[in-house]
Amino acid sequence: MSSIDDERRDRYWRAVEDQDKLIDERLAGIRRKEDAGELTPREAADERITAMEAHLEAVQELRRTYLGGQ
Repeated sequence: MSSIDDERRDRYWRAVEDQDKLIDERLAGIRRKEDAGELTPREAADERITAMEAHLEAVQELRRTYLGGQ
């Protein structure tokens, strides 16, 4: 394996960690809104689903960008 491959893999993992932080922040924000009564449990669940789907899509795109494949 070349150092270029190692570098791409390292950049991929750093980008995934950044996405993980973003989803954690987004879920915490949804939780705060639900706790404050700004969202019903159903609305909060819908927002969590949307956030998690976006997170999965972002991570899949990172995989394609940095590691190739589909």
